[in-house]
Amino acid sequence: MTIGDTSRVALRLVEETSWGETPALPMRALRAKSQSLDFNLRHVASEEFRADRQVADVATVDAGAAGAIGVELSFGAADPLFEAGLFGRFAAVAHLSGAAATSTSAYGVASGGGAFAEGHLLRGAGFAAAGNNGLHRVASATGTAVTVAGTPLAVEATAAGQSIRAVGFEGEAGDIAAVTGGLESTDLDFTTLGLAVGQWIAIGGAASGQRFVTAADNGWARIAGIAAHALALDHRPEGWMADPGTGRTIRVFFGDVLHNGIEEISHSIERAHDDIGQVLLFRGQMVRVLRLTLATGRILEASFDLVGRDARRGTASFGTGEPVPAGTAPVMNAVGDVLLVREGGAGAGIVRQMTVELDNNLREVKAVGALGNVAIGVGDAAVGGTLEAYFQDGALYDKYLGGTETSFAFVAAAAGQAYVVTLPRVKLAGGRIEAGSRNADCVLRFDLMGLRDPVTGCSIQIDRLPEFAA
Repeated sequence: MTIGDTSRVALRLVEETSWGETPALPMRALRAKSQSLDFNLRHVASEEFRADRQVADVATVDAGAAGAIGVELSFGAADPLFEAGLFGRFAAVAHLSGAAATSTSAYGVASGGGAFAEGHLLRGAGFAAAGNNGLHRVASATGTAVTVAGTPLAVEATAAGQSIRAVGFEGEAGDIAAVTGGLESTDLDFTTLGLAVGQWIAIGGAASGQRFVTAADNGWARIAGIAAHALALDHRPEGWMADPGTGRTIRVFFGDVLHNGIEEISHSIERAHDDIGQVLLFRGQMVRVLRLTLATGRILEASFDLVGRDARRGTASFGTGEPVPAGTAPVMNAVGDVLLVREGGAGAGIVRQMTVELDNNLREVKAVGALGNVAIGVGDAAVGGTLEAYFQDGALYDKYLGGTETSFAFVAAAAGQAYVVTLPRVKLAGGRIEAGSRNADCVLRFDLMGLRDPVTGCSIQIDRLPEFAA
């Protein structure tokens, strides 16, 4: 007899269109390090009198499908659960599927090409010809055609999986300059690029001619204002200074933006025990609590506490067709892959540990005649977290004492892909300075209380950059 091994367990999920109903679509493989999904039945013993002192019966009176999934953070692996946890969608500046290369200088699309603008950096994906998957500067665009500079493409018909995406922008030689408060241009119109206040950018391309001579001007910043020829930036790199960008075609990268919102997203999640041919399906799963953890000497982790409708058992996948493979991006660690941690737009000191948490305050809804949940109630989106940093000066503690608002953000990146997690408006609570014993480091500890930011309209934001070179 074969006994199931945890090393043979696979997790897969598919988004539901109707809560608690598994759609006829392929499942998507999910990279995970732990899971505790289960269908818990609640039983009540009969209280009937019996002269022989025995229990007459036991009734099943309640059930709940819930648990948690833990993942090691890697680019793209947990994006469906990030969207479900924030009740929102990653919004791309321009990303179109079903593209073709209709000439040596143009991509063809069915519609939506007007989302691209002159100056955008476009990345093709899924094409057979390598040049069609390159990074190209957009010269012009219409609803059905996106023309790029030069003739780098090979004619290729539309096929499944082919797409084009705007991943940044590039100025003509000498057009983009660094000024005291951000970036300025002579010709490039920043208002045409689909950018948004609060969005993060990575300044600088891979080649020296695509970067500022001033090294400090190449790096991460957040958009604070957008005008035709001026891009105001905050959270600028330390040492930022004016640089005219003379003779350089400065490249700037951006990604998709996810805000916490109100869209209720649920998944059917299956746990396959492949070695013994058993599959458990947990329907209607919604993210009750999302947690992100950065800690010294560890891989970056995300966990998702889930609650849903019910469970089913089978001997094959509940999805239709072959499962979609999981991505293969490397996991991110808290040493070389956390590029920066910002507090109030500046460095956050030497951070030892940080957590970010979003509690959606979900509740199980019960009804007579139904085993399991008939709905999931949705409460407030409570954003918070914790911070541990070495005690170096009193600036952060003064903000705690004075009830001064601040912000927190961190960039996690590996293999040229990145996430930026931002709490744009935060108050510090539960502050203390630990110095409890000899021969130890003094440590600041705070609870973070996230509030709605009136500029971005959110309490937490995640930027997802599919590529950058800064």
